[in-house]
Amino acid sequence: MKKTLVLVVDRDDDFGVKGKVNTPVIGVSDCLDAATAFGIADPEDSDLNALYAAVSVCLELQEDGHDADVALICGDEKVGHRSDLALVSQLEQVLNEVEPESVVLVGDGAEDEYIYPIISSRAHVDSVKKVYVKQAPGIEGSLYIFTRMMSDPGKRKRFLAPLGLTIMLIASVFLIPGLVLYSDTKDFNTIADMSGSITAFLIGLVILIYAYDFYSKIQSTKSLLKKNLFNHSTKFIFLCLGLSVVMISLLWSFYNFEDLYIESTLGKIVYGTYVMIWPTVMGIIIGILGEVIEDYQINRIVRSRMFTDSISLVSIGLVATGILDILQNYINAHYANDFGIVEIVLGIILSLVLNFYKSRYLSKDVSEEESVVEV
Repeated sequence: MKKTLVLVVDRDDDFGVKGKVNTPVIGVSDCLDAATAFGIADPEDSDLNALYAAVSVCLELQEDGHDADVALICGDEKVGHRSDLALVSQLEQVLNEVEPESVVLVGDGAEDEYIYPIISSRAHVDSVKKVYVKQAPGIEGSLYIFTRMMSDPGKRKRFLAPLGLTIMLIASVFLIPGLVLYSDTKDFNTIADMSGSITAFLIGLVILIYAYDFYSKIQSTKSLLKKNLFNHSTKFIFLCLGLSVVMISLLWSFYNFEDLYIESTLGKIVYGTYVMIWPTVMGIIIGILGEVIEDYQINRIVRSRMFTDSISLVSIGLVATGILDILQNYINAHYANDFGIVEIVLGIILSLVLNFYKSRYLSKDVSEEESVVEV
């Protein structure tokens, strides 16, 4: 009698993320334990019903006299190439252990079906069973399902983030020409004509903020800042100092911008970016210096990553400065600087020297993040 495997596929690893279930899970008893753990964590997730349905199918096959077993395999919360590799690895492990002659696939939606062709290339698939969760009919039930789905951070990012970003990009296509026109004419009617595009952009921004839960991130950042402030963290002080350098440079550039005679809006944008390159680089390096000092104060170590990151910033600053120098020679009639090519070449040379140092002198047994010098 041929052996049948009833296989549940969870591509986004809800069982692992929410229920802390280690997969693959093989056998009726272990699958029921996994369902219990996951059900306690999130009793409303449809993946739970898919697993129970697979156990039910397996028991029915056994009652009919078939040799059957059930298994659960999971991918990764970052759905895509990584999750599919994890699923293939677990699938091969299950196939080697169970050695089935046929497979019955059970899933809760279209997303898990992306892995089905990969499974069918490794085992003979007899049937595919979709599990639909019964819900209250009508608009109220649909609204409840949508609300519960959007309360899941993973699904929110997957469905709402692309929608919000698309709305913002489409709105920007109409906003940018209007803003350029307003900067040249200073006519407030131009802003009024863009009210629809501005509204659409703000709607997209709100959707994006909700998708990535920026409010919670802001709250956690505020807690971290308060903690560092009350602990008199050296890193926090240097971070504030670096931000001050950037802000002071930005304000100085803004108040002195009107004294410059630059005709085109593009020329003003290029010059403003050019002026802020090195204050930004210096601000970041000051923040890195604070991290170096705090590491030395607490652990008596100096991480090589801090220095290599600083040198990388300098090389990027040189290349960016050179590119903007070349652009300004063509855009701004009163600008003359022939060092753009030299700055780009210096930045590239510095980057090559840094990469040579990393490959030659940093330990190959540990990552650059972990390379430290004890003092």
